[in-house]
Amino acid sequence: MAAKKNPIKASERSAKKQAVPPTAVKAPVVKAPGDKVSTGKAPADRSSRPVKEQRFTGRMLVRLDPKVSAASVIRLAKTKGLQLITTSDSGDGSLEQALRQADGIIFEKLRIAVVNEAGIAPLQQLQALRNSPFLSGEPERYLRALHPAPKGKGKGATLKDTTVATWGIHAINVQHNGYTGKGVKIAVLDTGFDFTHPDFTGRTLHRRSFVGTRQAKDKEGHGTHCAGIAGGGRKGRDGARYGVAYGSRLYIGKILDDAGEGTDGQALAGIEWALEKGCQVISMSFGAPAEEGQGHSVVFEQVAQIAMANNCLLIAATGNESDHSEGLVASVNHPANCPSVLAVGALTQDMQVADYSCAGTDLAGGQVDIAAPGDHILSARPGGGYRRESGTSMATAFVAGVAALLWEQHPQAGAGDIWVKLIQQARRLSLPASEVGGGLVYVR
Repeated sequence: MAAKKNPIKASERSAKKQAVPPTAVKAPVVKAPGDKVSTGKAPADRSSRPVKEQRFTGRMLVRLDPKVSAASVIRLAKTKGLQLITTSDSGDGSLEQALRQADGIIFEKLRIAVVNEAGIAPLQQLQALRNSPFLSGEPERYLRALHPAPKGKGKGATLKDTTVATWGIHAINVQHNGYTGKGVKIAVLDTGFDFTHPDFTGRTLHRRSFVGTRQAKDKEGHGTHCAGIAGGGRKGRDGARYGVAYGSRLYIGKILDDAGEGTDGQALAGIEWALEKGCQVISMSFGAPAEEGQGHSVVFEQVAQIAMANNCLLIAATGNESDHSEGLVASVNHPANCPSVLAVGALTQDMQVADYSCAGTDLAGGQVDIAAPGDHILSARPGGGYRRESGTSMATAFVAGVAALLWEQHPQAGAGDIWVKLIQQARRLSLPASEVGGGLVYVR
């Protein structure tokens, strides 16, 4: 098995997930959705969701010097006519509402600013100043919920659903574990949640919307499904178990709209909120195709390192752009391709790599760290029922749930410790590490 990255020393693993060198802010290059992914050929769209006409919003993400206060940054920006505000100044509205109030917004915990397209010119002037607190920047991307169409119905599979639990619960060996994730805070950043679902009656569900809606209600279904896997329990009172950490405290951040679409800025807003609430696990079943030859996002790598320093682990889906049966292997999506984000690939009921699951390639530099059940997964849906979904999104939710179990078992552990424990107790598979990392997430 290939050597795995150390989640504590980011500088020592840059060879695995290549860093984008700090650069001055430049106007973003806009590409059409038909542009090729890093494999050189884009597989047919597996989703019924619409694709954005552009990959970039026109705004910029900018790293800020952590030694300079937000107040000082705001004062300096004013000298060049750039009006910035902090999240505390923006109220409880969406990111777009906040950015209509000003030229940009600062996430103080993450030390990142999102700047409107009209503010790029003064931002470049500020960057040119000696000892400028405005560091490297990159274009803000559109993000989407990761939806492939499932292949087949799981017939003849080695692992199957039973009256006790779904095949995924059986696969990761969780049903006999005495831990429930009690007290551990899991943030699920997605399309929201169905807060009326009967399986979650009596549980306190924390919520926040970052997309302009007053509530974090899920009309799309992706968020409810993923949250059900990570922190749900059983179908009704006596039905099969489909959730991992049913004793955890769920924090639902709606960072994707009802079409399953969002932006980097909305994801950053969700991460900032989750850190403020003390979440230990952030499950991110969303992404964007990695740009060919560009490496990972320096902004999101900084965010992931800050999260780790705050005892929080970011777990993300590798993406669903591959078509292994046709010989097409797409590289790990953004932001999962960052060295300090735990990247999750998907497995089938036969313990094979899912056809759509992205993998580590030489082009984008990202790698898969671990794998989990992803095909034909049963979980909750809006309206109080259930449905099956397939994708690295589902696999990510399984890993987030297991991370919560580990944190309950080892309450004094740091985020890096939990990362290491996930890899150490993974079940080894006779599959390439570039596709499954350390193996199947497993409860021992």
